[in-house]
Amino acid sequence: MSDSSEARKNLERLKNEVFESSNRHVAVALGRPVEEVDSWFEGGEIDEDAREKINGIAQERLGE
Repeated sequence: MSDSSEARKNLERLKNEVFESSNRHVAVALGRPVEEVDSWFEGGEIDEDAREKINGIAQERLGE
């Protein structure tokens, strides 16, 4: 699995399982604008820094 697809999978799980299905909550946790997070869920590119944060939070909160 590529870093990007792993981050996208973790992002979806975090949103649904940890952040009450809220893009706003995900954005706050990642320190990113909600518009940027919205774009990720619409297929936009997730930059390397965001991928690292997403995967790190997933490891802590989802045991991944």
